[in-house]
Amino acid sequence: MMTDIRAEVNGTELDITGFPAVIDGLILEKKEHEDGFTLSLQASRDLSFSLNISFHDAIQRIFVPAVWYDGNPDGTGLFPALKRSPYWTFEETRMPLPGIIGAETGEGWRFIYLDECGSGKALFSSGWDAAGISFSMPPRETPWSYRGKKKLIKTDKPEPVMLKKGEKIERRFFIREERGKIFEAYRGLIGSISQEERLREGWDEYKVLKLERLLNMVIPMEDGTAALIMGEGNGAVEDVYKFTAGSFLVKSIEAAAAFMRTPEPVLSRVRPALHDALERTGASSIEDIAGRIGTFFLKCGSDEGFYQDSVDLISGERGGYLGISDHPEFKYLMNARCTGEAMKAFIDLYDETGYRPFIELPERAASFYIKHQLSTGSFGRWWDRDGQAIDSKGTNGAYIAAMLLRLIPYLDNKDEAVSALRKAIEYYTELALADEFHGDTLDADSTDKEAGVAILSLLLSAAEKGYGNERVMQGAEEAASFILTWIWQVPSYLPPDSPLGKMGFSTRGMSSVSAAHHHLDFYGMLIAHLYLRLWRLTGEEIWKTQAVMLMNACQGLIGTEENGYLGRDRKAEGWQPEQINHTSWDYFSDESRMNGYAGIDIAWVNVLGYSSLLSIEEDFPEIFLK
Repeated sequence: MMTDIRAEVNGTELDITGFPAVIDGLILEKKEHEDGFTLSLQASRDLSFSLNISFHDAIQRIFVPAVWYDGNPDGTGLFPALKRSPYWTFEETRMPLPGIIGAETGEGWRFIYLDECGSGKALFSSGWDAAGISFSMPPRETPWSYRGKKKLIKTDKPEPVMLKKGEKIERRFFIREERGKIFEAYRGLIGSISQEERLREGWDEYKVLKLERLLNMVIPMEDGTAALIMGEGNGAVEDVYKFTAGSFLVKSIEAAAAFMRTPEPVLSRVRPALHDALERTGASSIEDIAGRIGTFFLKCGSDEGFYQDSVDLISGERGGYLGISDHPEFKYLMNARCTGEAMKAFIDLYDETGYRPFIELPERAASFYIKHQLSTGSFGRWWDRDGQAIDSKGTNGAYIAAMLLRLIPYLDNKDEAVSALRKAIEYYTELALADEFHGDTLDADSTDKEAGVAILSLLLSAAEKGYGNERVMQGAEEAASFILTWIWQVPSYLPPDSPLGKMGFSTRGMSSVSAAHHHLDFYGMLIAHLYLRLWRLTGEEIWKTQAVMLMNACQGLIGTEENGYLGRDRKAEGWQPEQINHTSWDYFSDESRMNGYAGIDIAWVNVLGYSSLLSIEEDFPEIFLK
């Protein structure tokens, strides 16, 4: 274990091995543990101070879960990256274990992190330089602080920590050694510290709230069809959400498939919302609404299999992506993730309805991708109408391979599709084993959680459907371990006077989005289903434990009468915020909404939560038993 640990108070270095020590009225004590130490600071008089704890060691490679991956080399955004500076410090609230920094050693990885913080005065920042890893109080982010999607700022030196006479601060430092590659080592760490929790009750109520919100988001479209609105009630940024889509960000088609799977006891409890949706659309039943949604998005595909399912609700313009993006050319292209997600949902709709166009469209889309599959086995990312890969980097194409797994049983001539699928499975397996997780979301130019989700979903399905082998399972576990690095294992500090602090909201079980999007979201229900499937295939309890934690977290922040619909009206019952601002970051760089605020109503949150829970109940009914 590292032994060269130093402390500095108000610029004066102390011998940390000689504690207790007194400097400028501050009494410092250090209690040793097998896996670290507890540091306590007590004021013998009213005072102010700054503190730095440094762990001196040669730095070979740094890893910061949910923040820093080999220097964040992908993309051109303003997020922290090696090309901007070799050394950084971050507020401890940005990490899934407070302040965690990983450093590569000769035999694996050393992780240093803190216990849960109970007071704003006790917050640290953590980072590294040429000398090693250091933790500073009060926290300061350097050389820049990442405050929004397009905002890096220089920070001033913070005011020192103020303590009254007799006031005490105590934090525990953990120092843990783990063998193996980075994500294997991190999995070992989490496996050794994760605590099993009981699955909460209230899932029937969860389904009712989710379904009611989705029905309230159904809107009529031309020719008597229907869709889901992307979001509403989003204040100054509302115009950003004036579009619909069959796939990513809205997931209208997956919502339609979930409507068809709705159990009658749930349906019977949402009659008023269903009645309103039927009146708006002219439909006769929830199944009719689902069919109308599917019919609308059939129009987004061409005879050649080129598919674009984003539709501007103001102009009527159709495109590959019409949302928040620095790349206007996306609207003219087709995205592999969007296509794969939409086509899988269309196949689900076909299973429920038997309506031939719902299977014919996936067949045409599959033909396009098989015809233009890259020589590597990749299905690329962005494509033009002529079948040219405009951007082939990343994991987007894994969604096409997953769609093929779903589609092949329906094909008369399977050989070509099976051959393309096998090449794709091999390609995405090797991508996972090389830890090439980046750029899954449509406009993301960095490393993000959903890249792991894309590959894990594909490789699990491959293993379940007879296309797996030992290497495929290794790739699946690597992808699952990568996803693990985005999941909050302990509650992050939230100011008690912030909206989330007043509600007693806990970040435990929430997951961060990407190296370029420092907010948390409710993607956990989908990850939980994937982790349960991996648990069934491997028998490793860590995946079940994490799945339960993720599911429990997904019951948080649902708008109900009891909580005033989280600031909205009765029609918004069941909504959940997309963006949980737990640290100094807001998507729109709004400084007033950081560190304990939440917002943005967007359809995918409810679609993913509702649809994934239905799948968990169908595939793993035993986890709901007492």
